[in-house]
Amino acid sequence: MSRRGVMRTLSELPLIKGFRPLWLRTNYRQAVILRLEEYEAFRLVDYEGMTHEQVAEQMNVSRPTVTRIYDEARKKLARALVEGRTFIIEGGNVEVIGEHYQCDNCNERFVVDTDVRGQVFCPECDSDRLTNLSECFVRGCGRCRRCK
Repeated sequence: MSRRGVMRTLSELPLIKGFRPLWLRTNYRQAVILRLEEYEAFRLVDYEGMTHEQVAEQMNVSRPTVTRIYDEARKKLARALVEGRTFIIEGGNVEVIGEHYQCDNCNERFVVDTDVRGQVFCPECDSDRLTNLSECFVRGCGRCRRCK
């Protein structure tokens, strides 16, 4: 029996849910799924220029675990690019800091402390028409235009 994996900590969510080749229709059955921890490792190492040790500390995992996660992300992205597949960013064994929302009226993205209870409103336009991005990216909500 394998041991339960450690939850990886994410400070922010991706701006997009995924990509698809321009000349092809989206094929979700053959899509490459990039887990959130793989996206985060790839973002922190290649985009932010952090070392594997720094990434490990930020994600609350060991350095060898970061290396495994990062290598898997690179393989998946290479497969999607070379084979012309859609790739989707969602799921994984992650804990997101705060609740991330996007307003359906003005597209404002914001984070609410998880201790806040009750109705949440957009700080920009005061709308209550919000998409919970934390739920959408981690579990795939199936309701929003990103998950349909």
